[in-house]
Amino acid sequence: MLPCSPAEAFAPVGLEELQAAAALQDRLDVKYIVPRAALGELAVRLGATHRVLEIEGLRAFGYDTTYYDTRELRAYRDHLQQRRRRFKCRARDYVDSGLRTFEVKLKGPRGRTVKHRMDYAEGHVAALSGPALRFVRDCVERTYGAPPAGVLRPAMLVAYTRVTLAAPELEERLTLDFDLAFRAPGGASGRILHGGVVAESKSARGGGSAERALRALGVRPVPNFSKYCLGVALTRSDVISNPLRPVLRRHFART
Repeated sequence: MLPCSPAEAFAPVGLEELQAAAALQDRLDVKYIVPRAALGELAVRLGATHRVLEIEGLRAFGYDTTYYDTRELRAYRDHLQQRRRRFKCRARDYVDSGLRTFEVKLKGPRGRTVKHRMDYAEGHVAALSGPALRFVRDCVERTYGAPPAGVLRPAMLVAYTRVTLAAPELEERLTLDFDLAFRAPGGASGRILHGGVVAESKSARGGGSAERALRALGVRPVPNFSKYCLGVALTRSDVISNPLRPVLRRHFART
């Protein structure tokens, strides 16, 4: 059963067509927290332009993502300080298919997000494999001119269920993430409250139709939104989290 029943109203799009037309590995991202009650109206507004990703009859997919950082949380701190040269890396399990990938996300010129991905072997979540470490090093050094500093280790597990809406002809995607939950290596955990849904507009040029539809519904972007950083700030009391406190107080709680 879909966590987002309005998605049933969309025509389907297959994974191959979506990747061929709108892979969006270099893109502009804008993130929102949307009340579930607004999803029906959002579906009406996007029904003429968007389709829903469907794979073997499924339209909602479980994601388990392990983020890696140094002991000093360099990636977390770089994001909070909005450093121009920053990156995050993660191993992502696609729960329904059993596939796993390893990804490196870097901040490009003019605020663009650039993502690099490789296939990732089973059994290398607790400690990064040699190929994954070389992949991080190559991506960061090629982009910023210097390799990353520090030893990377698991820092946060983020889990959710995703529905993907896409307009391949417009080079746009809108992902809807339900039941967002966090678990830190020490066992502390947290989750999103009040049925909130994390919506992320991904487009080649920004200002896409999904962003216009969300704004028309009165939903405003959440600045500097990062699932990883929200999870760290929510589950650890020993980190600086001032920029994230308003959204944490309103939408998240420890469990």
